[in-house]
This record gives sequence, structure tokens and C-alpha cells, in this order.
Amino acid sequence: MTLTNAFLDSNIILYLLDTHTEKSVTAEKLIRQQPHINAQVLVEVGNVCNKKHKWTKHEVCDFWYDLMSDCHVSCISEHTLVEAIYLTERYDFQLFDAIIVSGALEAGCSILYSEDMQHQLVVEDRLTIINPFLSC
Repeated sequence: MTLTNAFLDSNIILYLLDTHTEKSVTAEKLIRQQPHINAQVLVEVGNVCNKKHKWTKHEVCDFWYDLMSDCHVSCISEHTLVEAIYLTERYDFQLFDAIIVSGALEAGCSILYSEDMQHQLVVEDRLTIINPFLSC
């Protein structure tokens, strides 16, 4: 598998559950590239799977294990949160999005795939947010 310097937002991962759309195919291709995610992404995915899809905690944990084996997972540190606060102030990100952006920067990623953030926004001159579904 190819290692990339890309980071995935939770909304991209959640399209893996939608098996009848081009978006799910795109999400699968991105996961196969061994992207980076952080604990915030896992928490958001788990919350949606539990609340919206009515998964049990065991099903959520199994999905987390799958994601942790397919992706590079980073922790959220005090530095991550300090950077997220800065990013919230500078770019007006939502609080939880800022934790994801901060994680992408910490991981040294040059691309953050997200459907919910501003497409083609360049953060700190080194991270570009891309909506991979614009051509779907």
C-alpha cells in the first residue's frame, strides 16, 4: 500500500458506510492510501455510528480497530490543543475541526481531506484542505 501525507476528516471516513455512492468508493480509495487521523476523528466517527446508525459500543470498537490498522493514528496532546486554539482564532475554524487541522499539521501532512471545511484553503502555508467529492 502507498503511504501518503494526507489526513482524513471524520466525514470522509463515514462515507465508508454508504455502500451505494461514488463517495464511498472515493473514501475507500483514500483509506487504502494509509492516511493519518487522530483521536478526534475516531471519537467523531464513533459518536455518529452510535447515535445515528445505532451501533453497539462493541461494533464501534471493532470499527475503531479497523481504522487504527488502516490509518496512522496520532494522539491529542496539550500542544495539539494549543495549536487548535490558535487555528480557531486565526482561521475561524469550529473548535473540533481545529483539533483535526492541528493534528494534520502535527503529522506533517500537506493535504487534509474534508467535505465540511473550506475547499482549497491553505493553512499555515503547508496544509491544503481538499474536498475529494467535488467531482463525484
